[in-house]
Amino acid sequence: MKRNTLATCIALSVSVSSVCFAMPEIMPLTEVTPGMTGKGYTIIDQSGEIRSFDVSVVGVNGSSSKLASPRILVDLSGDMIKTTGGIVSGMSGSPIYVDGKLIGAASASFSNVYLDKRVMVTPIEYMLKLWELPDTKNKSELPQVDLKKIREEAAKKAEEEAKAKEEKATKDENDKTTKEEADSKDAATKENVSGEKASEDSIADKDYVTKEELENKKKESEPEEKVEAPEKNDIQDKEKAWKMVSGFTDKGVDFLSDKIPGIKLRDVANWNSNAGPATIDYNASLEPGGAVGVAEVVGDYYMGAMGTVTAVDGRRVLAFGHGHTNRGNVNYFMTGADVFSTAHGPLDGMKIGHMTSIIGRVNQDRIDGVAGILGEYPQNIPVILSVNDIDLSNSQTYHSLVAYDEEVVPLLTTAMVYDSMYRTIDRGMNGTAKVNFTIRTDMGENGKIERTNMFYNANDVGKQAVAELNEIMNTICNNKEREANIYDVKVNVFIGEQRMTASILSATPDKTEACAGDTVTFKTTLKPYRQEKITVDVPYTIPKTQLPGTLNLDLHGGGLINVAKLLLAQQAGDESLEEDQNVKTETKIKEMLKTAKNNDIVVEPAAAPILTDEQQKAAVKEAIKLSKKLAEKGKKAAADNGKPVEAVQSTPTDYVIENVIHTTLKIVEKKEKN
Repeated sequence: MKRNTLATCIALSVSVSSVCFAMPEIMPLTEVTPGMTGKGYTIIDQSGEIRSFDVSVVGVNGSSSKLASPRILVDLSGDMIKTTGGIVSGMSGSPIYVDGKLIGAASASFSNVYLDKRVMVTPIEYMLKLWELPDTKNKSELPQVDLKKIREEAAKKAEEEAKAKEEKATKDENDKTTKEEADSKDAATKENVSGEKASEDSIADKDYVTKEELENKKKESEPEEKVEAPEKNDIQDKEKAWKMVSGFTDKGVDFLSDKIPGIKLRDVANWNSNAGPATIDYNASLEPGGAVGVAEVVGDYYMGAMGTVTAVDGRRVLAFGHGHTNRGNVNYFMTGADVFSTAHGPLDGMKIGHMTSIIGRVNQDRIDGVAGILGEYPQNIPVILSVNDIDLSNSQTYHSLVAYDEEVVPLLTTAMVYDSMYRTIDRGMNGTAKVNFTIRTDMGENGKIERTNMFYNANDVGKQAVAELNEIMNTICNNKEREANIYDVKVNVFIGEQRMTASILSATPDKTEACAGDTVTFKTTLKPYRQEKITVDVPYTIPKTQLPGTLNLDLHGGGLINVAKLLLAQQAGDESLEEDQNVKTETKIKEMLKTAKNNDIVVEPAAAPILTDEQQKAAVKEAIKLSKKLAEKGKKAAADNGKPVEAVQSTPTDYVIENVIHTTLKIVEKKEKN
């Protein structure tokens, strides 16, 4: 780039010297006229050289004051344009100069038009406004991660691991013969089984349904929300930037695409990212025309975009000439970038490169471009994922930093867990998964939220396995009272192809008569899928408020929902079915954590049958008679100073429980001691 178009300054410190740039003279939009010629600047290969291309102004589109963002139309030419074919993805933000004055940033082209014709330029005065906008992000109580310390610890850990690996290699060589013999004895074969029983019965015809069936039925009853795709025509503009991902498999890309309609993800095979906690550049400088990246997550997983720097003023940076997510005030990573080459066809193209390091923070993401600050780092959430493939005895751990933005944290965390499962097992996602996650946050009791559950699916267990994590993360981030602080997220997954499900065959109580407050143990026989029967003890403590008579009980899997109770509650207009907008987030999370797990055997009172009008009248009269007695028992139970006994109780197992059985107990009056 012509140095006379820029002013430079040298910032000196005791240990570091770096070059910083100041804003050049600009040309207002009102002075831009058709026929003007100028130069644009960008990087297109691994030399890192900022090269120029020729620009010819065609005119200004949308100069009306009612239009928030008019665009300058230009045509491109020159040797560099012959190489790239025109403006390609990654060139967005390339500064455009006329008569040595900055007029704006190349930002988009038109669909179905050659890439060097009628290219749009975002006027610089609209981009400059980004520096003046309020910045309320990056100010939560979340402590700033010491990235320098992380880098030093990572280097120390790598050195220790290399030393340990060398020592292990020497030991393995000495014990090779012994080890081979031991390995051969330990080898075992495993029957791979898969399958899933499908039912054609409607939910209304079942006593119990899975949570997934209930959710699907709810979706079927609701009017489908149609999302219309934008029409593609000759005048539609194409922003010259795509979301780029690194670390994600094709499964992960599909997962993200499903969750973010319209997202454009570049082929993950085209490039990679080296940006992460161990690659911090504290003294980076950016030059107009140079490459820069914006990222929501860095580390073993990356999602963001690469573009070109438009202008630099000290530590302040403008780039892209259009939005990345268009979410306004944001809190994303700013990264360095290396360009290797370009690739293009008649109507599309891209720069090929990768992200190099974390160099700052992006704080504005709007229609006219992105803005950021060098040397300032976004608050972020470390996400550590450990996936254990039971079948192959293979374990992998993935480390990433998610920029602390409440809109992206739940989705990206969930997507990384889903993808890490598929990447580790390297096969179809059928089978059983046991998932444990711990979220350290001020929204949890004692500073953390922890949950363990089992899941089975014959097709894609991953999507079921991440559902609870996604729900709780969304609940935390959608807190209406205040911004939540999430300090880190740790997820441990154990996944195997074997179907770890079981059916309840019988449940025999150790006594047929019991009093309120007594504990009855059910000898419960389970039939695991393609395995021998097993017996487990399932205790149930009868609530102290239970009246004498027959107590009907259901024993079922924790993932099943009692349809009869649900229908009765709906018919009665049970307010508990409607979300209470006044319930605090902490309370909501506690209720979520109390829900039964798929591998639990749940014991609960069975739903009463639906009665006729006459039966209902008789039942009301009987209820009135018993109400006083029930109230007295409740007072007596409270006076005992014991903890209240829940009517619904659970016992964990090693299997996903698939069915329900019914049993009864005779409740008798407790005899008073003399």
